[in-house]
This record gives sequence, C-alpha cells and structure tokens, in this order.
Amino acid sequence: MLPLGINTDYALIALAYMVERGDQVSSARVIAEAHGLSLPLMMKVLKILHQRELLQSVRGTKGGYRIGVNLDEVSLYDLVSILGGERLIDVDPQSRPRSFSGHAPALALQYRLIRFLREVSLSDLVIPGRRIEVPLEVLSLRNRKQPSDRREQELASASA
Repeated sequence: MLPLGINTDYALIALAYMVERGDQVSSARVIAEAHGLSLPLMMKVLKILHQRELLQSVRGTKGGYRIGVNLDEVSLYDLVSILGGERLIDVDPQSRPRSFSGHAPALALQYRLIRFLREVSLSDLVIPGRRIEVPLEVLSLRNRKQPSDRREQELASASA
C-alpha cells in the first residue's frame, strides 16, 4: 500500500466529513470526536488547510471550517505537498535529491507514483458517489484483522 502520512489521513477524513455536510460549518472537535481521532492533530491539519486556502474559517462559538475550493481542482499530490511532503520526492531531471538512489527502476516507480497522485483529485476520494471504490474483499479482510498499533486503530475507525 502507498504509505501516506497521518496528516493526509486526517485531512481526507475531515474533507469527507465536510463534504457530507454541504455548506455547514464543522469544528475540529466535532470531526475528531465523530471519528475518534486526536483533537490536537485535527486542529493542526485544519489550520494548515485553512492557511493554504483549501478551507474557509468561521469565527465564533459556532465557528469552524468549510471547504473553500473546488475539490476537482486539487490533486492528492497537492494535498500531500501542502501537508509537508510526507517523504514525497518529485522527479526533476535537473536535480536529483541525495536521499534518492537515482537508479532507473526506482526513478520509473517514483515517476509513476507522482503521476498517479497528480491524477487523483480530492473529489475522487471524498465525494460520495465519486469515491474510488475499494473491493469488498479488501474491506472484509481489513475488518477481520486486529489493529496492532494506534495508527492502525485510527485508520480502522476512520474507514468505519
């Protein structure tokens, strides 16, 4: 499985939550509680998305966030980049990062992964009816497996 970081997981969960509620304002607390997630981390992720103008904020006692962009126009690559790159290395023929081997098979794989991340829009992941389908066999296997650490428990509860 492509290892995306927990910040990306939280962002996708929050965006899906907001999409399902239309133009309604959603607080970090409500989203975190609805999915059993860490409130401080959810607050951090939403703040970053607001600073990068993916979300609009509403102040006050009934404040929170709502989606501020067309999710068709934002790719998964953009989201990962916004959230700090999470070990994402772009393939640029002019500069090769020291941490990347530069061997042809590794470069080919990296190029394909980056291209895929750029082709998947956020709406493909969070809008009901447009979400990329996951085979039922994968979901049933995942539900039978006992999560072994906190991250897996958070992911399991997020997919429920």
